[in-house]
Amino acid sequence: MSMPAESLSFRCRPHLNVPFMGLLMFGVGAAVLGWIAHTNDRGLVLNGGIRFNVEGATFFYWVMAGLFALVVLLIVGIVLITLLHGVPDIVLTAESISFPLGFPVKRAFALPLSEIKKIRVFKVSGQRLMEMQTAARTHGIALNWLESKEAAEHLTDVLNERWSAMQDGPEYAGVFDV
Repeated sequence: MSMPAESLSFRCRPHLNVPFMGLLMFGVGAAVLGWIAHTNDRGLVLNGGIRFNVEGATFFYWVMAGLFALVVLLIVGIVLITLLHGVPDIVLTAESISFPLGFPVKRAFALPLSEIKKIRVFKVSGQRLMEMQTAARTHGIALNWLESKEAAEHLTDVLNERWSAMQDGPEYAGVFDV
């Protein structure tokens, strides 16, 4: 089988619905807990064992509201950093695959196909993921970041074809639900 020499590029962009839902959930949580802390006039019993007086309960509510607010700021920061720095595309050549890696700033990381020992594609809670295992570590790609399910299938098919051509006994694990 001859290996295609062409380079394939796949647009890789995170969907904003997940951070939006996080902002909504934690923003509402921070507001509600802040209001509860502001108007609190009662003690608190947690799980039947930990008891707080009025001041302790108020402090607890303020701490929880602050933690929720910090999560909101973290989400906003990650979204802004992603928008400012962008996300590199996935590029598949005959010898390597380049994909976004890093947190919170994503940089292109090139992984030679010859270093990959195992490829696994799976789903977790509706999220399609691909793992590429090397001798040193496992690298992952969020396939939901691609433009479509068809693009993700095309990427995994061509990657498997090119990688299998380099291997004696490939261990492509296929797609399954976790």
